[in-house]
Amino acid sequence: MAAIAAAQMSAAVRARLLPQVEGYRLKQAQVNSCIDQLTQTDTAASMAPLMVDKVSRQFPAVSELLAELTESINSTIALTRHRRAQARRLHLYDLPARPLSVVIAQSDLTAIARFKSTARPITDAIRPIARNLRLPKAIERAGLSGVVQFDDQLSHGDVMKAMWMVEEGGEGGWGEVGETLRFAEHGGYCQLPVTVGAGDLQTHATKADFLALPRFCVQWMLVGRHVAFQLPGGQQDGTLELFRHTNEIRIIRNEPNFTLTINPPLPLPNRAIHPFSRHPFTHHAKPHDPPVRHRIEWHGWQYGVGWGTGVVNRVFASASCMLKRLILRHRVRTLGGCSPAVVVDRRVRGGHLDSIMTRSPHTPLNGCSGVMAYGLANGLCGQLHVLTTSDDQFFAWIAFRIQPSDHRNVRVTIGTTEAAAAGVAHDAPFAQRFPLTAAKPRRVLGPIAAIVLDGQAP
Repeated sequence: MAAIAAAQMSAAVRARLLPQVEGYRLKQAQVNSCIDQLTQTDTAASMAPLMVDKVSRQFPAVSELLAELTESINSTIALTRHRRAQARRLHLYDLPARPLSVVIAQSDLTAIARFKSTARPITDAIRPIARNLRLPKAIERAGLSGVVQFDDQLSHGDVMKAMWMVEEGGEGGWGEVGETLRFAEHGGYCQLPVTVGAGDLQTHATKADFLALPRFCVQWMLVGRHVAFQLPGGQQDGTLELFRHTNEIRIIRNEPNFTLTINPPLPLPNRAIHPFSRHPFTHHAKPHDPPVRHRIEWHGWQYGVGWGTGVVNRVFASASCMLKRLILRHRVRTLGGCSPAVVVDRRVRGGHLDSIMTRSPHTPLNGCSGVMAYGLANGLCGQLHVLTTSDDQFFAWIAFRIQPSDHRNVRVTIGTTEAAAAGVAHDAPFAQRFPLTAAKPRRVLGPIAAIVLDGQAP
């Protein structure tokens, strides 16, 4: 309606001014013709002095009127443009999407909030851009494409909250979460992408709450409940959800025995297994994926117990490592096999095993997709290097352990959830029962492969 009224007003103005403009143009053409004739006439011979004086007086008067008319016209044009510009600024619903999306994509969240508070049309323009462009771009930068998504029904306030939660992790700041979720999907414990809803976002009431805990805690409080453990009969037996209970962080179940201790005190190693003066978990600690300790154990479905409390405290090099170990522990107890341990001196074949046990606990061996390093209160330490990827239909790993009573030797075992080969006796050699798994560790064992796999003497 406003556009129609403006068009009608513009037509009325033109109808009023057009006859006067046309009349002026006609008179101006006549004056210009007379001036041309005057300049070509011998005025000294044909014009009386009085007539010359009259024409001379009229030229300045007319020139002054023309100047005044020109100024009035220019002022009117300028005022009209100004009003049109004002009208365009007031009608922001038609802002071009592409330029505004570029501004929103390049702005920090504080700037976006200021844009929103400017005017309702800007708020309305920002909403679809934040949901359809900025949030997906933040997910992509965080390395979560195809792994995490947000519910399409989120309110605009929750979309903004999701944006800063994802962006707060920084470049690669959600990398551990993405890797662990892929590991969980590989084991059949979730389907990707997991969808974070409004209820998940409410676990952090404010940004201060979000920033008060290590990043792995707040991130897994959002996505953990989507990783579900199931018994062979299909019954659910907890999830990897994290709970905030006063000053405690709990996992799987919101019960006292399921408490995680973040950055637990770590004793200095009393054995020569690492070159650092501090515990290797401390020396290589990640601030937002720190070492954790717990006593949670999977007791097995056949006893009707499921998850419970073990007798031994386990310390893991990182929270992500701990989460993967819980997944693997559940999977192994449900379905799996393990090779007999082979004891190998750490120093043989150029000290290859020694270099494995003294490397960063976050660095998997070449050809492996992940590593889980842990230690027990009694002094045992170990590493599990994952031999399989998401392309495989099972988990397989190789484990290296140093016993507290034997610092010189490493016990090497190979584990798998591969289904045993049909028709092969239960007491047959490991390589015959699990041929797909047996083909994998040779590439990562290097110079000790023949010792571990073929029984060759050191």
